[in-house]
Amino acid sequence: METSYPQKSDRYMEYREMLLSKGFSEAKQNYGRFFRQATEQTAFVVNCEEDDESCITIMYGFTSTAYMAGDEEWFSNHGSDNEDCQVRNILCVWDSESETDAKKRISDFYEQYKNYTKDEILSVKKERQKLFFDHFSRALKPLGFKKNGTKWTKVLTNSSALTFHAQKSAFSDQYYFNVIVHNASNLYTVYSCDRVVIYGSDIYNWQLMTEEQIVNLVQLTLKNYIEPKLN
Repeated sequence: METSYPQKSDRYMEYREMLLSKGFSEAKQNYGRFFRQATEQTAFVVNCEEDDESCITIMYGFTSTAYMAGDEEWFSNHGSDNEDCQVRNILCVWDSESETDAKKRISDFYEQYKNYTKDEILSVKKERQKLFFDHFSRALKPLGFKKNGTKWTKVLTNSSALTFHAQKSAFSDQYYFNVIVHNASNLYTVYSCDRVVIYGSDIYNWQLMTEEQIVNLVQLTLKNYIEPKLN
């Protein structure tokens, strides 16, 4: 049985009609997720969510359709989650000025990457990951931490060590941040493990964090989780 379209503001519906008129498809089972084929194995994604009548949040980016197991029917039904879109940005539209800026930013982003293959899109993602993790390396290296993948470890005594671990979610392109005290020779012999938490903030969706949010995350991690254990 076909369900009716959820009630949305006039502005939201105008955006929807504009996207559909430009060749985008809307996910059949997830309203507000729009996509258009870019290259053979990539699609340009625009996800719209109306937080309230004053703001429409737009996530836009490129995703690999091959990443969706090559299942075109699944993709047409569900579209792309924000967290599964390999290269993504986010913005909020609340007035005519921000709308004009949003259109330009989204258009410029599309023009920049529209001809990128799946492998090239994934390469851009890796570059973004490196820049993200460089923030942690710059803060932790002076304190004596050594990096190995997404773990930074400092030996405290002959028997214990402290590790900051950016842990990849098993279900999406998100990270969780853990501070672990463990046996110096065995990471899995854990004495304590604290997950970094900033209440009221989505700190895990790393590509959607601003530069300021990343810096704040690093500083909070040092002040509240790492320095107390070093001291």
